[in-house]
Amino acid sequence: MAITAYVETLLGGLDEKPRKVLTEVFRYLVPNTKFGPVEHQTKSESFEAYFVASTTGASTGEFSITHGLSIAPHTAVPVLDLTAVGARFPQLEVTRAADVNRIYLKSADTSAPFALLIE
Repeated sequence: MAITAYVETLLGGLDEKPRKVLTEVFRYLVPNTKFGPVEHQTKSESFEAYFVASTTGASTGEFSITHGLSIAPHTAVPVLDLTAVGARFPQLEVTRAADVNRIYLKSADTSAPFALLIE
């Protein structure tokens, strides 16, 4: 737990009571922070980010995915769902800025399953 030890070192200059409380908070949070299972339009377990799962289009043109957020997301991180046989990282390209309903992509790979973590 090198990360926890580093945080505890940083907290060393605090008074005893807040140091003890914050040390316990970090001892819990650091090893228990997780993304969680990849399920379409579900929230990550520990982060303010949501999963979307889809397949690339049947052609190499633009396709879109309904993301289910109430705002336009600004970041997408590819995730590999290790429970989904055939899951892979197709090369994706943004074709239009995301809006409050959808993200817009295209890919040279057709009908390839993939998942993203978006925020």
